[in-house]
Amino acid sequence: MNQVADNLSEQMERRLDADGLALLREAGKLAQGMGVELYLVGGPVRDLLLQRPQLDLDLVAVGDGVSFARVWAEMLSATISVHQTFLTATVTLPDGRHIDVATARRESYQHPGALPTVQPTSIEEDLTRRDFTINTLAVALNPERWGELLDPWEGQRDLQAGIIRVLHDESFVDDPTRLIRAVGFEVRLGFSLEEHTLGLLQAAVAESALDLISAQRRAEVLLPLVGEELGADVLVRMGELGLLGPMHLGSSLSGELRRKLSEVPAVLEALDAPGTGRSAALARLALVAHDAGTAAATLIDYLQLSGEDEVSLTQAIAVLASPPPQLTAATVSAAELYFALEHYHIVTVVVLSVSGQAVAGKRIQEYWRELRHIESDTTGDDLLAAGAQPGPAFSQALREALRLKLNAPSASPEEQLRAALEYLKSVQQ
Repeated sequence: MNQVADNLSEQMERRLDADGLALLREAGKLAQGMGVELYLVGGPVRDLLLQRPQLDLDLVAVGDGVSFARVWAEMLSATISVHQTFLTATVTLPDGRHIDVATARRESYQHPGALPTVQPTSIEEDLTRRDFTINTLAVALNPERWGELLDPWEGQRDLQAGIIRVLHDESFVDDPTRLIRAVGFEVRLGFSLEEHTLGLLQAAVAESALDLISAQRRAEVLLPLVGEELGADVLVRMGELGLLGPMHLGSSLSGELRRKLSEVPAVLEALDAPGTGRSAALARLALVAHDAGTAAATLIDYLQLSGEDEVSLTQAIAVLASPPPQLTAATVSAAELYFALEHYHIVTVVVLSVSGQAVAGKRIQEYWRELRHIESDTTGDDLLAAGAQPGPAFSQALREALRLKLNAPSASPEEQLRAALEYLKSVQQ
């Protein structure tokens, strides 16, 4: 971006996909007919000016944004989810795309870190409640003002300078999740924190501002960032700024740990899994927690993780502390490898892959891509038909049949059944 823009109509024509452009034009026409001012705001406008790919469409309506969203959703044969407390709605298009529609609003906080109380207001005041100047940009969508750019906080100036600047000195106190988001924007955009903003961030960290918000909100902001392609850089920068300490994740990260964190996406893709997302985030957090000597329970409690996330993180940190010897033994059979790794979640498989020797990585990939899909041809019904009596040894007998197939893929179903029966015979003697 080399010059200041007053109207983004040309950029919108060039940068938005045809469907997205048509959606915005129709939304603007509908809004004007309803007496509503409609704007594209925040990140989408920032990314238009930076000529970055457009992924989201965030809209703000001056007037009754929820009513506008209801009518628009009906017109599009879309579904709608309304959050009346915050005067917002999410429109889900038939193709699954989500568009957020918010009423222009002012926010007040009962105490630092609390969720805001909101009231309708003008677009100018709405933009003043945002986190950083680069996200205070808005583009008018009503036909009579189509493409007109609003830039009350000189966000274009900071985009050109490549800096992250808060709007006021209480910004990080009002919403401490901005401490994490600031790092995300630095890393994603290749920007730097403006000097005064950096000072405010450091003061907020020193005052334990992150402890003022709920664990759920911390997780909602942190996990998506850490799971991105550049999630390793996010964690490194958080360490430099002192943000890992309050999370019980140590301070600065070693060069070796940085290497491991950066290799997570490639390992996931080698395992035929998405290189970014939840698994990538949990794997990186497990690696940092293990390096810092942090117990899984401490991190889980800090982020209020539950369900599959809790199980995955707990297992990964435990296995990092005591990796299975089968990964580095001089020789190991296919069955030994299978039974050593069979209960591991993909997060555990990833952290072992980036932490172990080359031979360990090869064995992990062999298990994940080949061995874990193998099943015995022998079933419990086969054992019963062969005259075996049901009992607690049945389960292990079936595993012996699987062991044979793993070690000798050409073993026939009859040979596998015989191995299971021989095991039962041995334990009954």
